Amino acid sequence: MAEVLRIGLIDADVDIRFGRRMVIDSQPDCKVVFEEENAADALVRAPEALIDVLVIDHRVRGLDGIALVEKLIPLYHEASSDVPSIILTGPYFSYELLLASIAAGATDLVTLDSESGELLKAIRSCAASEDVLDFDSLRSLVSRTKGVEFDVPDILVKLGTLDEKEAATLEQFKSGLDDDAIARAIDVPKYRVRQAMKSILAKCSLATRAQLFLAINAADGKNG
Repeated sequence: MAEVLRIGLIDADVDIRFGRRMVIDSQPDCKVVFEEENAADALVRAPEALIDVLVIDHRVRGLDGIALVEKLIPLYHEASSDVPSIILTGPYFSYELLLASIAAGATDLVTLDSESGELLKAIRSCAASEDVLDFDSLRSLVSRTKGVEFDVPDILVKLGTLDEKEAATLEQFKSGLDDDAIARAIDVPKYRVRQAMKSILAKCSLATRAQLFLAINAADGKNG
């Protein structure tokens, strides 16, 4: 039997949550196991729940979706829990909102007017894929947007806690190398590269490599 994806829904609109739960639970490989409408309660409950993919709407009681994502991720790391893949949903699409979502730590952005199949596709895609960064696509997205901040508090201080192997891995990552190329460059097995990248994200309280790349490049730009 195929493994069932555990889905969490955070949305202030009860009708939208109901509709999404019906669609998701109709799939043999997906099951909604967590729901919340209030940001304060989500910050307490979500890190304690077993969730593979967390779908967060831009409308949450107490915070907007992006701010909630930014607050949730450090809580997962503090609890030594794996950060679930996060999909943000919003009323419209813009490249600025997509980039802001990625900078916050989300994996994808799905608009409310999308077909239900788009949300299911995003859920399955982010749950199945490894955290591999398409550097060219991310740079292209950055170049076509303005006004999106990438600041991560104390990012340089956090990077100062890396051990020698993690620091060497990060330097190669910053150059735009994939895991295979990094492994060859620093002469370690590929799985060691993946372990180092996971540790770097945890020490920096980040969720994805894209978020890390944006944060360190913004920090380097300010200190360059």
